[in-house]
Amino acid sequence: MLSLLRCATSRTGAARPGAAHAARPRASRAAPAQQRCYASSTDVEHRVRATSVSHLDLVEIDRYLFRAPREQLWVPPGGRGVFGGQVMGQALRAATLALDGDEAWRCHSNHSYFVNAVDPSRDVLYRVRETSTRRSFATRSIDGIQNGSVIFKMIASFNVDRSLPSDAPPPQHQDAVPEGIPSPESLPCYRDDIHKALERLPADSPFQSWFRQKLESPVDVRYCEPPPDPLDAAPAPRPPSRLMWVKVSRPIDPEADKGNIHQCLAAYISDGPLLSVALQPHGLQFPSTRLGAVASLDHSMWFHAPFRADEWMLYDMRSPRLVDSRGLIFGSVYQDDVLVATVAQEGLLRLKRD
Repeated sequence: MLSLLRCATSRTGAARPGAAHAARPRASRAAPAQQRCYASSTDVEHRVRATSVSHLDLVEIDRYLFRAPREQLWVPPGGRGVFGGQVMGQALRAATLALDGDEAWRCHSNHSYFVNAVDPSRDVLYRVRETSTRRSFATRSIDGIQNGSVIFKMIASFNVDRSLPSDAPPPQHQDAVPEGIPSPESLPCYRDDIHKALERLPADSPFQSWFRQKLESPVDVRYCEPPPDPLDAAPAPRPPSRLMWVKVSRPIDPEADKGNIHQCLAAYISDGPLLSVALQPHGLQFPSTRLGAVASLDHSMWFHAPFRADEWMLYDMRSPRLVDSRGLIFGSVYQDDVLVATVAQEGLLRLKRD
């Protein structure tokens, strides 16, 4: 199996995306000294964060068949099944590994459906099927299987650049980067808020496990605007939009830093914060005793440029609609002022019956 993270802080260099882009508004980079994340300084937290993202590891059974051991499956706080971002990341990883090991192929889009809850007590098998392979594009379908039943479906399309140096550069444009955004180094670590909330939480609270699991997240998060108190059961309504900086907590191991690993990690990261954006106008947040069934229904991603998931990415999210207990959320991911990915998700957000 492939270990994705390492404890050393040095990292091999990578070409920066977007060199050919025209000048555009830049997020603010001026910052005071870097904010230290309290929870990350403990030995226990160091070990948890150093291993969690390796949950994208797979065991190859056959050329088109891979297994995710149940020991690596993670149920998010308050969840009834395995984290959807983990399933997406594993499925995309399986499709990548099945592409004959050709490093030139890069995923440019993938579309997923969460058919059934993923049981954390069983291994997940990922079966990859070749849909089409052409000169510049290849499409693969991926089924996640448990106990003989399909519990997840993805179709992923890959592209390889066949252009020649003599070819004229193609036209391009992108949305402007949000302006006036503070640098991530100047913002407090959200894990600190969770740690402080846990200290104030009664020992018999049903949310003890929720907050403790939040501390184990392998993703560093910095909110661009102060979030509500995590213990506030009825936060003030806010617009259905959010800006945050995100990245995996530890540098990627050079042995794993190849193929589409950063795209797989972006799939993992992108799923977590989306549904909560649709709750903001309604005075709700996770965790809540008012919420019943909550689940991702589908998820789509488009990749526009190279990026690194272990370096800061600006995640700009908005929800244009929540109706019939289904929320729609869009996300734009920027790195170094380049729009590197676009995300769309519909999720189930059902209130408990009185």
